[in-house]
Amino acid sequence: MKKSALIALALGAVVILGLLFWLAPDDESAAGIDPATGMPARSDGPSAHQLPATFTTGTESLPGSLQGTEVDGELEVDASGRLKITNGVRRVFDYFLSAIGEEPLESIVARIRAYIRHKLPASAAAEAEQLLDSYLAYKRGLEGMQQGQPGGSTLDLDAIRRQMQQVQALRTQFFKPEVITAFFGDEDVYDRYTLARLEVMQNKSLSPLQRAQQLGGLEDMLPEAMRESIKVINQVQNLDALTQDWKKRGGSPAELRQIRESVVGPEATQRLEALDQEQASWNQRMDAWYKERDTILANTSLSEQDRQKQIVELRKQRFSGAESVRAESLEHMRDRGEVVNR
Repeated sequence: MKKSALIALALGAVVILGLLFWLAPDDESAAGIDPATGMPARSDGPSAHQLPATFTTGTESLPGSLQGTEVDGELEVDASGRLKITNGVRRVFDYFLSAIGEEPLESIVARIRAYIRHKLPASAAAEAEQLLDSYLAYKRGLEGMQQGQPGGSTLDLDAIRRQMQQVQALRTQFFKPEVITAFFGDEDVYDRYTLARLEVMQNKSLSPLQRAQQLGGLEDMLPEAMRESIKVINQVQNLDALTQDWKKRGGSPAELRQIRESVVGPEATQRLEALDQEQASWNQRMDAWYKERDTILANTSLSEQDRQKQIVELRKQRFSGAESVRAESLEHMRDRGEVVNR
């Protein structure tokens, strides 16, 4: 599988905390970057003082995590022979940098430079390498920014908003506006959307229905491709959070129906209501069975073996094959005092 596909799947599940993870020190940032050269430099480990390997294409003897994959992103030139500034350039950088920790950082950067020179004519390659230097320096700036951030596990929206503003200001120190748009445009759109989503979810003055309606409006503002890529996971998250809030408020069935229709639409709402009816019917059957089973277990005129035998026979009568397995599993959980989600 191409590494780009794996990255795309990961991005589908990310939330605003992805910004915080981006700021958190990883193996690369922990190692730091030499301010004099803009090159990452490792200060520990057996390969700390090894010189970068020599590469022709940058793809020779790839680290284990990259073997069997294709380089993500693309390096292209325009009609005048200049480097096309696209998100694909950043993805090329990130593809190789994702192997940090598997080989010396100097070698990773040498790989990227070799790949650039292999793919591009000299003038465009020089532009790409300059962008690479800026990108590495930007990463170093993120590391310094993270070191200045206070700790804590509380989700502080104001702090997240300030961090986003600081990151955006940092980018202007290293990149031209067209590079910022190409490299980080989609990321910024998603971060702004996710921050707005969190603000809606934390707004206690809104009813579940009002939240559902506002969340739907936020999704409509996203680009179509992004909206489709996050639609399912957002629906699941939003519906779960709003349903829990509805339960705490003791809302009516009509309000729950409105919430569901706002989040997943009328057809899916009908399917959910059918599932609710099936679950309610099952719960009634289980409640009746528990009473019958408890009566048998309390019958001291029977031996333990006879009680268990009677329970097995009655369970087969009350439930089909698959249902019997499910019922028995729920019985064991109930006997252990576990919270049973039927």
